[in-house]
Amino acid sequence: MIRASAPAKVNLVFQVGKLQSDGYHPVNSLYLELDLREELSLTKGQAGSGVQIFVRGENLPARHINSVPRDNTNLVYKVAEAMFARAEVVLEDLEIDILKRIPVAGGMAGGSADAAAMLIACNEYLHLYHQIPRLAKAELIELAAEFGSDVPFSVLGGLAVGTDRGQKLSALDPLGFETHWVIAISNEGLSTPAVYDRFDELAGGTSFTELGQPIGSIAELAEFMVNDLEEAATYLLPAISQTKAQLVELGALKAMVSGSGPTVIGLFASRDSADQAAQELSSAGVTCFIASASYGGTRLL
Repeated sequence: MIRASAPAKVNLVFQVGKLQSDGYHPVNSLYLELDLREELSLTKGQAGSGVQIFVRGENLPARHINSVPRDNTNLVYKVAEAMFARAEVVLEDLEIDILKRIPVAGGMAGGSADAAAMLIACNEYLHLYHQIPRLAKAELIELAAEFGSDVPFSVLGGLAVGTDRGQKLSALDPLGFETHWVIAISNEGLSTPAVYDRFDELAGGTSFTELGQPIGSIAELAEFMVNDLEEAATYLLPAISQTKAQLVELGALKAMVSGSGPTVIGLFASRDSADQAAQELSSAGVTCFIASASYGGTRLL
């Protein structure tokens, strides 16, 4: 069995440009890895079983687990196809087990993390069972862009600026201070295309700023954080405003939509204050997690 783990991300800054003729929006993003991680196990399957995908969750609402595809539409299946084709090996019977801890369709790259974990696991599988030379991490990051704009960062991890569609990465030094996050999960989902459509109606694009400069303190980070999709997400799901307000009332230095939403993240100065806020939110019926910044990227276990 080969096991791999990949992290969630938050966009500390997410600036979105005007819709381009290719149907995509250019973005300017400051990514931060969190220690909330997916785990994936890859083993040889029984003869004739094909590629089987099994999904279970840890502390996630059932709707999140039930919404994950188990067929060839799942990114992990597409990664397996691409990796075996690249190695010129016929796709084998495989069993893929995914342990999900990242909210599904919550703007935290849960599906991208699964794809990243599968890239690392397939890379090792092909080396062990077929003596295919391992791809270097830089090669895996380049290949990752074929599966979505967030997948390269899921492989890289840490702190990085993402441009173009978010897949062109410039790694940065770690933050010089701890960050602790309360991640509040919505009971309802949001369609990413719908959020972008509403963004186009409301604003249509913003100018980009320089994101590579050092951030000196947690207070400075709170001031720096922004998400251009927040207004559109809140328009489509007004309950986001209440969750943000609750987090601020409970001591968050900043509360903001993560990615295209509907997950809301709150930045706290200490683990104790984050724990207290999470307890209060849970008592009010909000599903939430605690996470902190990490810098490991996707790795074998």
